[in-house]
Amino acid sequence: MKGKRTWLLRAAVLLAVTLLVAGIGSGLYLTELKAMLAARQFRVATSAPERSAAADRLVALGDPGITRLLAFTRSPSEPWRAAALAALDRHLLTLGDGDPRAGRLTAAVLETFPALDAGGQRAVLELLPTVLKKAGPEYAPRCQAVVAAGLNSPDPAVRVVATRLALHPAVNLRPELLSLLTAPEAEVRQAALFAAAVATGTEGEPLLTDEDLFRWLHDPDDGVRRVCRDALVGRDRSESEIELGRRLTDPDPLERLKLLLDLRYDDDVTDPEPWLERLSHDPEPAVRAGVARVAVESATTRGLPRPAWIHRLAEADADPTVRRVARFFRGQPAGRAGPNAPPRVAP
Repeated sequence: MKGKRTWLLRAAVLLAVTLLVAGIGSGLYLTELKAMLAARQFRVATSAPERSAAADRLVALGDPGITRLLAFTRSPSEPWRAAALAALDRHLLTLGDGDPRAGRLTAAVLETFPALDAGGQRAVLELLPTVLKKAGPEYAPRCQAVVAAGLNSPDPAVRVVATRLALHPAVNLRPELLSLLTAPEAEVRQAALFAAAVATGTEGEPLLTDEDLFRWLHDPDDGVRRVCRDALVGRDRSESEIELGRRLTDPDPLERLKLLLDLRYDDDVTDPEPWLERLSHDPEPAVRAGVARVAVESATTRGLPRPAWIHRLAEADADPTVRRVARFFRGQPAGRAGPNAPPRVAP
């Protein structure tokens, strides 16, 4: 009897395990069937809301659904790709920061980037802010690599999206923005200038100085010029200073020579010396020679001492004519600083 009871007990345990395995198997099979059905509904959807609803159903099914959704992110169909990535974005937002599931999903999404077309790469880049928040700092290097690839993409729209991400603290590709300032596409230059104008370097100094920005006031695209002007206004530059900066960096040396005359005789410029000092580095020798004369005459008229940089022009300028002119005016009688001399503001 005892042996019979033991045998019955073993048979019962075996039956229970068999039923449990069968139940699990049928549950997994049912989930797979649901995922297949949701994926089919996704494919045949004729509107964005229908695709979005089907994508959310796939996410709710866990790994089987998410696996299929990831496959849609690699699709050449823009509506499929956009709906799939939007659903993944919503899913990531529901997870806690540093959730392991976010990390696994991030790895899967980033691995698709090199094989995607330009539209797919833009979509992945647009997902990165959520990824960087949810996946944890260990995924920052992978995200940085993806953004760096985006900055070098042949597709202008991909580069535009990547410029915005280059400023993210976890990505920190600010210096790489500078190469995009000369991109042939105006929309890329606009995005790069907007980002670079607000970015700071490693020491906290602006990535672009005001003088750097002045040069983009001459960009052939009106949108780039507008971004540049707005950035300068944001740095508290007055309209008068912006106009002086535009003329200071005019590509035509004749226009820069005209600026010299205005700095000498226009009383609207409170203190011309900082602007003259910048022109003393002008690539055109005629401008540098003119600066020597204007700086000495302006200082004498205002009762100010000659600027120290006149000695540099007189002794170290690369052009002998500039040195000769600077020495001549350096030898003229010097003025004295008046008690009411205006403060100097650097350009």
